Amino acid sequence: MEFSSTATRIADRVVLTVAGDIDLAAHGRFQSDLDQAWDADCDLVIDCSRVTFLDSMGLRVLVHAMQRASTHGRDIALAAPSEPVQRVLDLAGIRSLFTEIGPVAEAGAEADSDHAV
Repeated sequence: MEFSSTATRIADRVVLTVAGDIDLAAHGRFQSDLDQAWDADCDLVIDCSRVTFLDSMGLRVLVHAMQRASTHGRDIALAAPSEPVQRVLDLAGIRSLFTEIGPVAEAGAEADSDHAV
């Protein structure tokens, strides 16, 4: 499945919804989309519920985002991580480093501006 992402600003956080395969071919776009949507001036939620595949390069982007959030005193959460995301985080032994939350409520997203990245 082809990678896609959409960023939404909801109150004091950015929600980056990602979908599809996050692999060697897509990790650069994932990193770029994340950088474009979030400059660490607020908290970040990455909605991983529609990620169908995650490899080590995608994991690298998640870890980099977590480090960046920590450096700037911000929080990062993974919303409804899919089975492929959970599996890779478990295999890497770092799942406990990420805050996991339930699905992102779409009602709040409609009130704020959306933009595809």
